[in-house]
Amino acid sequence: MPRPVLPETEPSEALLLGILPEVFQVSAVRSAPLRALIAVTADLQTPVLDVLDAVDTLVHPYRAPEQLVPYLASWVDLDWLTGPTPGGSGVDPARQRDLVANAADLSARRGTPAGLARFLQLATGVGGFGVVDDPGAFHVVVHIPADAAGQVDLVHRIVGVMKPAHITHDLVVDSAPPSLSDGSSHERE
Repeated sequence: MPRPVLPETEPSEALLLGILPEVFQVSAVRSAPLRALIAVTADLQTPVLDVLDAVDTLVHPYRAPEQLVPYLASWVDLDWLTGPTPGGSGVDPARQRDLVANAADLSARRGTPAGLARFLQLATGVGGFGVVDDPGAFHVVVHIPADAAGQVDLVHRIVGVMKPAHITHDLVVDSAPPSLSDGSSHERE
């Protein structure tokens, strides 16, 4: 039996009609109520199809909607950093995106001075953190650049979680770099 000539429909309606048994396809040619039901069904699927078409943006840390970033952070064990904090020194959404995007590298380097410095740089958006550890001393000193002095509570929270549990730590805020407004060049000590 030849395939019925289908009425002109939207692509999503044609897709639905094409997977129905032939008796419905034939009936849809003459039945306005059946075509209306198929149109409604296609419209109900549109939001789902839109989400599926954009699923790659939902799980990408830099393209995901802002309200989804804390959820992505929970996938890589960074949700402790995205929630409200007692001191109010949370990580802004742009920094959260950087942390989620670099989570694999951060996990691989966790517990090392370089890993801690990198984590602090990504979380604060400020470079120049230094982590000094003396072998055998079980103590680290974290040098905080002057540009991150306003984020000491956040740095303290991160260091407390990211350093090995048996290690003690001190935080030292480095002095501000000398002003270069007079035109002379000074090196930072």
